[in-house]
Order: sequence, then structure tokens, then C-alpha cells
Amino acid sequence: MTADGRATRWAGHRTSRRTELVRAARRAVHRLGPDLSMEEIASEIGTSKSILYRYFTDKTGLQTAVGHAVLERMRAALEEAAERAGGPREQITAMVTVYLEMVASSPHVYTFVTRPEGTSQAGELRGFVAEVNDLVAGSLLPALRGGEGADLDDETLAVAQLWASGVVGLVRGAAERWVGEQVDDAAAGVDAALARMTQQELAAHLAAWLWDGAVGVTRRARRRT
Repeated sequence: MTADGRATRWAGHRTSRRTELVRAARRAVHRLGPDLSMEEIASEIGTSKSILYRYFTDKTGLQTAVGHAVLERMRAALEEAAERAGGPREQITAMVTVYLEMVASSPHVYTFVTRPEGTSQAGELRGFVAEVNDLVAGSLLPALRGGEGADLDDETLAVAQLWASGVVGLVRGAAERWVGEQVDDAAAGVDAALARMTQQELAAHLAAWLWDGAVGVTRRARRRT
């Protein structure tokens, strides 16, 4: 085997091994919680801490890698949901449902990929939230165009993009509050009512609020034509 062949084979092995470690780490966090140290993760998945550091440098690197894996699954789910959805309102409902499923299916993993260990790591992990914003906003803009049956002009598109970014913040904030109450055994009053709310009920509320916003944006487009 040539030197180039060996290098290619080693690169493929390294990529495969890294993917295996990301999946194993995700399962460990899902089972045991987001506060695991690198040593605890290594022990749980049957490897050494030095191996994890070899592939991910530090915990933030592992968090980022797991976050990218979550994003890829979310992207595939959004594309599938958009294909199944009928009109623009159904597309918005599908987007909300996919996001809630990502959070609710594993609150531990969601917290792991969005919560930095300290202020020095906050900037790096903020990239996950920014990528989610771009991904969801990208799935919403076609829904807005479909709602009017025509392209949006630049000024209206700018407003639509701001709206789409705001949508992500609303859905993320509501989802995080709702999931937090799901795991709070001491919840009472309003918090208990939130804890009793089903994922489907929350999705319906959010979709209704968001559709009113979408209608407001596209009405602006009608007035400009």
C-alpha cells in the first residue's frame, strides 16, 4: 500500500471512530444527564479519557460534535416534514413539531449541546443555536412565499427573515420552559398546568401564534403590490 493509500485509510478510520464516539457519548448523556465529565463519559462508553481528548480536544469540542449530529437529524426531519405538509400553515406546524420533538426526545442532550461549561466556551456553543436559527428560518421562508403564491421583494424578505429568527427564539424559549416543568416533580399551580400540557397541545398553541405573525408579514407583501 502506498503512503497516500495508508493516509486515506487512516483518515477514513478516524472519521468512522469519531462518529462512533459521538453516538456513544450522545447515548451516555441521554441516559445519565448533561453534567457528565469527560472522564465519566469515557467510563460509560468503555473508552479512556485520553481517547476522547484525542478526537475532541476538550468537552466543548465533544459538545459541538454532538450538536452537529443533532442538527443533521433535525435537518432531515424538517425536510421530511416539509414534504408531507400541505399548505404554509401546515409547514409551520410541522417545523414547530420537529423542534419540540428534538427537545422533548432528550432534554439531557439538548442541554448538553446548548449549555457551555463556562463563559469562555459560551461563544463556541452559541454556534449551535445560530445554526438552528438558520436551519429553521430557511424552512420557514418557503412557507411564507407559498402562502402568497409569489416571491417576496427584498424589503419584505428582510422583514420575513427577522420574523423567522424571532420564531426560533419564541419556540426555543417556550420549549425550554415546558421541558423544564416536565422534570420538576414539585411543580404546582401554573407550573403544574404547564407540566400537564402535552407536546401536541404546545405545538398547536405555538403554531397558532406563529401563523398570525406569518399572516402579518405576507399582508405587508400584498399592500406593496
